[in-house]
Amino acid sequence: MYQLLSGRLWIFFLWGVLVTVSLYIRPLFPIDETRYAAVAWEMWLRNDFLVPYLNGETYSHKPPLLFWLMQLSWWMLGVNDWSLRLISPLFSLATLYLSGAVASTLWPERKQVETLTPLLLLGSFFWMIYSTLTMFDMMLAFFALLGIYSLLKLVGSGLSLKYWTLLGIAIGGGVLSKGPVILLHILPVALLAPWWLKTSDFRWKHWYLGLIAAILIGAAIALCWAIPAGIAGGEVYRKAIFLGQTSGRLVQSFAHRLPWWWYLEILPLLLLPWLLWKPLWIGLYKFPHQDLGIRFCLAWAIPVFVAFSLVSGKRIHYLLPLVPALGLILARVIDEITEPERWQRAHIVVMTVFGLLGVALMLLPWFNDAYHWRTELSLISPMWGGLLTISAVVLGVNKAKRAQDSVLYVCIASIIASITISSGFFEVKADRYDTKPAAQAIAALMDENRAIAYYGSKYHGQYHFAGRLKQPIDAISNFTDLYNWAEHHQSGYIIVTYQDAEALPLPLISSRYPFKGQNIGFLSCQALLANPGLSAVLKP
Repeated sequence: MYQLLSGRLWIFFLWGVLVTVSLYIRPLFPIDETRYAAVAWEMWLRNDFLVPYLNGETYSHKPPLLFWLMQLSWWMLGVNDWSLRLISPLFSLATLYLSGAVASTLWPERKQVETLTPLLLLGSFFWMIYSTLTMFDMMLAFFALLGIYSLLKLVGSGLSLKYWTLLGIAIGGGVLSKGPVILLHILPVALLAPWWLKTSDFRWKHWYLGLIAAILIGAAIALCWAIPAGIAGGEVYRKAIFLGQTSGRLVQSFAHRLPWWWYLEILPLLLLPWLLWKPLWIGLYKFPHQDLGIRFCLAWAIPVFVAFSLVSGKRIHYLLPLVPALGLILARVIDEITEPERWQRAHIVVMTVFGLLGVALMLLPWFNDAYHWRTELSLISPMWGGLLTISAVVLGVNKAKRAQDSVLYVCIASIIASITISSGFFEVKADRYDTKPAAQAIAALMDENRAIAYYGSKYHGQYHFAGRLKQPIDAISNFTDLYNWAEHHQSGYIIVTYQDAEALPLPLISSRYPFKGQNIGFLSCQALLANPGLSAVLKP
């Protein structure tokens, strides 16, 4: 089956299917995706490409590269909500191809590793999920891998100037993607070069001087934006982008809101479904400890993993730039298996698990009718489980002639599993994640010159892009302040979030929309003033 297309075309085809289905079945996710789209939208409205804004206030939490690319997509294709959602997937695709180039540089004599690495990445659930989400981490993963590639090419090219420049561009791009954290992904492996290179006649003085020069190039790229943005954004914004993203976060990072071993607990999630694949365990048994490429990947991944484990602000997507290192290691250890007969049924266990998962998904509505777990589970079409089951059976009965076939079968099954499960979920839940109906109602009220307030701990801009809003929403977190605001804007409306629909019936709420596990309602200021007892019902 692998022979039907070249390796690069298989990657592009499978990536295209995954991304196309994601664009079709789900809206922009609140709160992260809708917030980033809102920031780009406000920059677009202001025609201001230096300082990001959210709900009328400067937004210093993230650098501007993602917002620039969103606006570039609108400049080319018009304002829409699908082109901005292609940015992260395109960085994912570029990273997949780049991982193959890194594998080729590390093991030029092992062509199979170059072929397997992108498929192993694309077939992992963790990578698939974040390939379709509009966030900053996939961009960071690309620039981190570009920096890694530059380091390897520097060794092989005798410290060529063009690769020092490429390293500087990778650092600069990483800073503009997610801040100085890019240095954490590149510097440790660069500083540990004497350990993984294992040579005595290398020009180490030039190596470290070149490294400093590359960092300066990256800093210069970032400062080309940060200095004029800091001047234009004012003192508070200037302090936030120069200090808040670096020293401030580092000082707070050792509060250990999560234990240091949390990343160790979730590490198996990064390797699914490959942990179920027998050749992985056979290859690990033959683990090539003395391989210089393996040594390089360990010098790349372990220091960063330890550093993130010591930092309190733990999120699973922070580890995304390390996944290519894991993919390279897995591809290399799998390449140790030289017996052709081991590949014929190597994928059968994974296909069995996927087949059972498909059967469970297919029977879920009937089980829910019998045991009454959640009402919406009965609405899931058995078609999705049937599609997964049939796919697992078809792929399972096919014999693999070599490693590429087995990896491709698992990769295809993983993508089908991801598509069917997410399709079943959004078949019944899409309206609870779609902010567009509520946002369009807000836009209509604003067109009538009615003031709008949001009652909650924080407004994340989730309605701004979906409604193409052109003015801020007043965010209020205290009921006394909300009541005072209503007195001064008696023709206005308040966006409230509440759990119990009976506590705020429709005669009191002018409009109601589902939102995740709660409800969003529009409460008129006059209704609030006439019912001050609502303070017991409304929670910020």
